[in-house]
Amino acid sequence: MKKQSDLPASMACLKADPLRLLYVESHWLSRKTVWYLMQDVNCVWTYADNARQAVAIVAKERIRMGAQAAPDAAPGKNSFDVIIVDHHQTAEGSGLRVVRALREAGYAGTILAIGLEEISEIEKQRYEAFDTPFLVLTPENHGGLKTAVHAVCGRDAGAGGETSA
Repeated sequence: MKKQSDLPASMACLKADPLRLLYVESHWLSRKTVWYLMQDVNCVWTYADNARQAVAIVAKERIRMGAQAAPDAAPGKNSFDVIIVDHHQTAEGSGLRVVRALREAGYAGTILAIGLEEISEIEKQRYEAFDTPFLVLTPENHGGLKTAVHAVCGRDAGAGGETSA
């Protein structure tokens, strides 16, 4: 029987716990595009259309995790490894509104904001104030999202696996 460390990286990742990702974006095509960019990453996706839904999902997961936590579990474990917010999220507001709502609701975990074009310096400063990096996705750096997610989760960006959508 092979130990996990003896397996190729792509197979070893299948044995690891999948990343838990929440993507806040209302448009189905944007959701599919981000899923496609992350398809070889072992992860489980949850989707929210707007800030209200994102806060509700995080609160529900926090309760669920609290009920399942072992007595000696580490306090403050986040319900998601990363929350990805589209800057141009919905007609209801931008990704900044989503980030603000999540932070005001007490979410202290990693949030990444993404967009297809550069944003203003003021918008960048606002994201930075919420401890949220902004990543521009272009055809030249289409792997940037995967690299950023793996970096904040402390995992090897080269390791692949199956993705749930």
